[in-house]
This record gives sequence, structure tokens and C-alpha cells, in this order.
Amino acid sequence: MIQDHRIPRSSLAEQGVSLKGVKDFLEHIEAQRLELHGFMLIRHGHLVAEGWCKPYRPDVPHAVYSLTKSFTSMAAGFAVQEQLLTVDDVVLSFFPEISGMWLSEHAKNLTIKHLLTMTTGHAMDTTRFGTEGEFLNYRAELRIGDRTDGDAVRGFFELPIEHEPGTYFIYNSGASHVLGLIVERITGMCLADYLETRLFEPLGIPKPRWERTSSGGNTGGWGLWLRTSDIAKFGQFLLNKGVWNGAAIISQTWIEEATSCKVSSITNAGQIGVTGNEDWHQGYGYQFWQCRHETYRADGAFGQYCIVIPNQDAVVAITAGLQDMQAVLDSVWNHLLPAMHHSSPLQNALIKQKLSLGKWELGEKTRLDTAPELGTRRYHLEPNDRGVQEIALSFMDQQWHFEWKDERGTYGLFGGYEEWEQDNLLFGKKVAVKAAWLDNQLLEIYVYELDSPHHDRIRFRLDDQRLMVHYFHLNFTCIEDQFQGSRISD
Repeated sequence: MIQDHRIPRSSLAEQGVSLKGVKDFLEHIEAQRLELHGFMLIRHGHLVAEGWCKPYRPDVPHAVYSLTKSFTSMAAGFAVQEQLLTVDDVVLSFFPEISGMWLSEHAKNLTIKHLLTMTTGHAMDTTRFGTEGEFLNYRAELRIGDRTDGDAVRGFFELPIEHEPGTYFIYNSGASHVLGLIVERITGMCLADYLETRLFEPLGIPKPRWERTSSGGNTGGWGLWLRTSDIAKFGQFLLNKGVWNGAAIISQTWIEEATSCKVSSITNAGQIGVTGNEDWHQGYGYQFWQCRHETYRADGAFGQYCIVIPNQDAVVAITAGLQDMQAVLDSVWNHLLPAMHHSSPLQNALIKQKLSLGKWELGEKTRLDTAPELGTRRYHLEPNDRGVQEIALSFMDQQWHFEWKDERGTYGLFGGYEEWEQDNLLFGKKVAVKAAWLDNQLLEIYVYELDSPHHDRIRFRLDDQRLMVHYFHLNFTCIEDQFQGSRISD
């Protein structure tokens, strides 16, 4: 049974955190237009600051992508603790169906430890990341190897292992996925079920949504959805070295092994998204990154973070929709970390008043002095890569309606300018939408899935008889396009 294990709350001053440092962090995030969705700061076991950027909410689980890997590491740790597994076990011993002359000696020598430390010997990530779909209906597509039949193990081993295992680090989501498959084989349970009574229930985390594989298990390298508070609890559990509410949940030894530096990650330089980023060059443990300042983290694509700062007895949990992940870590080190060194005893009431994070909001605000012309404008579009054929924009008092047509049919969204409209159902998904007039001819519409870092931004330039559209979608392969059309006479 899930019990309510809320993190106790306290003030910044009582836990020795500078109000100015936290405010500087938040102001820097806003000034740099870094899109945080949720934020929690724990110090000395107490929650001292939290906030969610509208339209995101604390009660809605958020896709955390590769932060999932650190939970897979915990699953492996429980299996080791229950003597079902050792880190020296040979990977192929768990997959007797994978055999033959085509397997290299490197493949035959691969161990659990090599999976944990991303030192399988592959020269590149065995996972294929892509973006599939259509206008306003794009989705991330991930698979292991080049196979399309869902056989992740064969996909993993069919790619050449060019280096001796243990000698070459490359960030490899396929390694995490194969690790998860091994845990599922030896336990007879999917990862979510296996961790439910061992980790989720003790921490008071409702059993989370976790992406399923074609065989019915869970994806080990990505696929979890967690609330910001769940990430914060996980960080505190790690900081406590496996202890929660006085009870040892997993061995301290496993936490220390998993979160310490096992291999250099310098060879990671040159991978997409991490080139030149200091906090990707500090080393790697068992599915955990080492960071500067004697810290470590679990992280996921687009800025999902569980940052553990042992020397300050602190945890930072973040969900986000970022393209620049290093920028947020830089802000943590430049503002939050010093805030724990130089605190000032301010009154709790003043602190709470000044940290009103509920004012955070995504998107721009309308800048018009006068209301836009009411009515409907219809446009026929020139041929474009998005396949959009026609667009209609209708403006009512404080409301708008956006309609588009392609070869699949006609679709629409509606909303306002001040509050987020959350009753739109778009291709079976509930989305939050809002718009803003940036000037008399420039309209932006924002479309967010509240359980995801992915979002869409559509900018319309409405001249007298012409329409220019700039479209952006955040994903592993971002979609950015421009197309135009002419107004249809009434």
C-alpha cells in the first residue's frame, strides 16, 4: 500500500539557504529563456523551494527519458542484493537464443558491469532516435539497433563491438535496455512490477507509467513518467545511501558503487547534445553521471534532472523542455550551490512571499494595445513539407480558433490569451494551448502536452493578403519549417 511520504517542508533560512541565491537562479533561468517545467530544492531533508511553470502542474507525471536508466540501475542493485545477479556475470549467459559464429570475442566477454558503466565496446550508441508523425502530431521514436522487428537483443549484438569491453566509454541507451531485459528475465517480472514493492511503495511513489516493449516488459533506457516530487524523493533516497524513513531499502554499498566514478567519460565528447559540456566529462558510474563540485546526477533528454549534492546535503529535482541542458547545470553551480554556502537569516514569511513561483509561465504575453480584428481569415497554402493545405484563423473577444486541413482531414484548436486552455483533444492527446499577439500582425500559438517535454510553437505573420507560418516542434530531431499562403476571398 502506498503511504503518504511527503518530504517535510521548511524555510530557506532554517535550512541555511540564501534567498538571494535561489532568486538569482530563477531570474537567470527566466532571463536565458531556459524552459523549466518543475523545480524542487531539498536541503537537510527538507523541501525549501518548489515551483511549476504554467501550464505544468505538480500532480502530472512528466516523461523523464534517460533518467529512467538510474531506476534500472536500482533494479539491478536489488537483483544483486537478492543474489540473482552479479556484476561479473556474462551478458550472453542470459540470452541462450543468441549464439553463432557471427558473435565476436568482444561480444562473448561482455559483462553486467560493462552494461552498467556504458563500456560495452560499441563505437556509437546502439539506440536509434528519431521523430515521426505529421504536423502537430509528432512523436519520438526509439529502438535498439537497425532491426524493425522489436528484437532489441539481436539489434544490440548485431552492431559491431569494436573495442574491448571495459576500455571505451560511449553513452549507450541500448546497454541500459539490455540490462533491464536481464533483470526481467531473472525475476520473471517487468521492471515496474519488480520495483513497485522494493522502491516505489517505500518512497511513497505511485506505481509509475513506464513504456512497454513489444514483448510486454519495460524499456530499461527510457520510458518512465515521474512527478517532480518523485524525482526529489529518489534523490533524497540516494543522498541517504539507500535509507528511507530510517529503513534500509537497498544496500549502502550498491548506492556508493552506482553513484561513484567507475570510468572516464571523456570519450563521450563528440556525441550529439554533449559536445564541450563540462558536466558530461566528469566520469560515469552505474547509470549515473558524475558532475563538477563532487556531485552526481541522474538525467534525461530535454532537461530532466535529479542532482545530488552530498557535501551540501542537498537535492535538486527538475523537469524541463530544454535544448541546452548544460546551461541549467551551469546555473545550479553559479547560483544554487553558492546559496548554500552564504545563507542569511531572513523571516520565513518574507521568504515565502518573495518565492512565489506560481507566476512562472511559458510562452509570451500579448503586447497589443488594441484588440485584433474580429472575424475569420482563411488561407490557401503553397505546397509545403508539413502537408498543410489550408489554414483558418478566427478571432472572437478574448478567444481564438485555429483550424488546418491536410490530406488526413480538418483539425482545430481553440483557446485564449490570458489563461491556458486545457480542454483541447488533439489526435487523442490532451493538450494545453494559449496564444499571444506579439504585434498587430504577429500571432504565436503554444501547444503543450503536460506529461511531456515536447511542445509546438506556431508563429503566424498576417499581412493583408498573405500568411507566413513558422513552425517549431521540440524533439530528438527538432522540426522547424516555414511555409506561406494567400488569403481566400470571403
